[in-house]
Amino acid sequence: MQGLRSHLLTVLLCLPAACADGPRYHELSREVLRDRIAGAWVGQMAGVSWAALLEFWYLGAIIPDDKVIAWTPALLDTAFLQDDLYVEIPFLRVLAERGTAARVEDFAVAFAATEYALWHANLAGRDNLRAGLGPFEAGHYRHNRHADDIDWQIETDFAGIVSPGLPRAALDIAWRAGHLMNHGDGVYGGAWVAAMHARAFVARDLDEVIAAGLEAIPAESRFRQTLDDVVRWSRENPGDWTRVWQLLEDKWAGTDRCPDGAGKPFNIDAKLNAAYVLIGLLYGGGDLERSMRIAMRCGQDCDCNASTVGSILGNLVGLSGIPEPFRSPIDENATFSHTEVTLAQALQMSEQVAASVVRAAGGESDGELWRIPVQERPRLVLEQWLDEDPPPPGLTIGLERQQGRRVTLRAVAEPAPGHGPAEIQWNFGDFDMGFGERVEHAFREPGAYQVVCTAADARGTSAFRTLDVIVP
Repeated sequence: MQGLRSHLLTVLLCLPAACADGPRYHELSREVLRDRIAGAWVGQMAGVSWAALLEFWYLGAIIPDDKVIAWTPALLDTAFLQDDLYVEIPFLRVLAERGTAARVEDFAVAFAATEYALWHANLAGRDNLRAGLGPFEAGHYRHNRHADDIDWQIETDFAGIVSPGLPRAALDIAWRAGHLMNHGDGVYGGAWVAAMHARAFVARDLDEVIAAGLEAIPAESRFRQTLDDVVRWSRENPGDWTRVWQLLEDKWAGTDRCPDGAGKPFNIDAKLNAAYVLIGLLYGGGDLERSMRIAMRCGQDCDCNASTVGSILGNLVGLSGIPEPFRSPIDENATFSHTEVTLAQALQMSEQVAASVVRAAGGESDGELWRIPVQERPRLVLEQWLDEDPPPPGLTIGLERQQGRRVTLRAVAEPAPGHGPAEIQWNFGDFDMGFGERVEHAFREPGAYQVVCTAADARGTSAFRTLDVIVP
């Protein structure tokens, strides 16, 4: 336990160097990959079904251990009714049907067309899309006062599950689709989960998984600062997660901006609930049951938090490594609520999309041994909900040069006075990313790609532009 926390900062410092000096490819057998994908889905189902009856019963209070519902495998069947799972299906289906041709509008159309019950950021985002707001406006705090809520965090597992060992792909999907319902810290919640999943496929241990998630989020963001506090407090209190919970409550619980939670014990804020997930991962010692139990006992949106813990650890150990009571019996032919997709089909789609993502990254995924390129791990640009709502940076983008499949893109950003300089982030539309005012990128396959450019000033105000690139 002490070793995991004390080693974490070392891992954070060493991850980029490992990419530079280590092997060029990760190798995973198809059998192992399928085991990891199944473990991620079933672990998610176990966590949400175990804690569902306690969701939001304990607000600003630790759940007593004797109040935790006794686990029974029959609970797994109830997971098919949970929004943590069924909200992922339309996004996964877009990737399965469209691949690298998927545009942010495709995600928006699929999400807006859903008829299932939604709440908070998801509901506001879907309503905004139906009212005609664009994909990058629907989740913005100007139009969505739930922008920092947990929604995208609980439904972005799929983005990492289809990006085995590929952090840029995981973050690309999380960023492009996450603004439909969230903004800033709310989007970071999903990106954090996706980055941990991507690393879990190839990680040596849980330390690497946790570090990869933290590394993806800007240090200046409130989301990252909250998680950094948890890491530091856990080192100072190696045997007492309840002390870390109290420190977290004292510093961060009062910062929720959700209209239903501001100034109240109820808290559905992404960063606070992410901190509960991290407490479970840090203090659970890699044990699935113990880790989910700790995350659950932190209270608030406890079923979602136990679900995230279960999914990350399920990915890391695979379905075969999940204790029998938490994975069996389960009906792979049961459908997720409000969809026609069974668990077996979700697993098949996840593998199908993962294969296309690996190929887009320059890897091999057609045989029994997958070769996955080692990618440098990006850090997303800073985006925050600011009380004064300053104007976004002016942003113009263009295609400066194209030679076959290689393009040069340029952006000019003009932050508001006193808000500079601006960072530029590119999502190329082929599950890859780049950074800087002028970037070069080589597409591996012909097609029509939607490039998304984000400019974010030094305070976290962002602007978005898209550009269509036709690759012969």
